[in-house]
Parts: sequence; C-alpha cells; structure tokens
Amino acid sequence: MSVSSDGLGRVVRTIWATQLELELDDAELQQVEALLAERDEVAVAVQLSGGFTGVLVQRCTRTVSLLAAAAAFAAADNDLEASDLQDALSELAHMTAGNLKALLPDKCKVSLPTTIDHGRQAGERVASAGFTLGGEPLLVTLERI
Repeated sequence: MSVSSDGLGRVVRTIWATQLELELDDAELQQVEALLAERDEVAVAVQLSGGFTGVLVQRCTRTVSLLAAAAAFAAADNDLEASDLQDALSELAHMTAGNLKALLPDKCKVSLPTTIDHGRQAGERVASAGFTLGGEPLLVTLERI
C-alpha cells in the first residue's frame, strides 16, 4: 500500500480546491485534534473493502461543513439545511476515498458515506492529514480495520 499522510493531504487539498474553490491550510494534527475536542463536530466515514479493509474518516466543525455546503450548492448560509451540510461532507469524503482507491491494493471497493460518532477511531491509523479553513479544523484519516 502506498498511501502516505502527504499523499492523503494532497488528495484532500486538491478536491476541496477544485470542487469547492476552497483553500485548506495545513495544520499540525495535535492542533486540529485539540480544536475538534473543543467544538461541535460533524463526522462522516467511507468504508473500504477488498484489497484493503478500512475506513476513511473526515471530521470537522459545523462551520467547516457550512462553508463546504455553501460552496458546493452555491447557496447562502441561511438557505442551507442540516442535510445539505451532511451531503456536502459525505460527497467530499466519497471523492477522497475514490481517489485513494488507485493507491490501494487491487479490487478495493468504496462504500457510500455514513455519519459516525465523532472522536472514534476504528483501527490502526495508516495516514492522516490536518487542515484549517478560516481557523476551523478539518481532520481526514485513513484507518486499517
């Protein structure tokens, strides 16, 4: 397997920049995790199976999810519903997992995204990337189950 934290970070930054025209700032993992622990967070996961069994987890604050949804749906913040925020994050996580699939062992399948409890870790962390957007945290991890 050849997914590194740097590679994961490049994939996430590229997707957010090309799909949403949002620039993520790199941040230290400890800083991002500390910020997430202090704030309400939204988390989604995409299961991977086959040549690699694991999960891609994307965690961020509600503010980051609001910015992502507003950009994705070209809508004002006050025109968005909670489901729009979840849909935007889920689609971003699914795109990330789909892009990583090329770096994982053959015959790797990607599930539909699901909402998960924040702060949980499913298994061994293989790669992780921390960012901020407008000072708000975003953490993406790839975990082997």
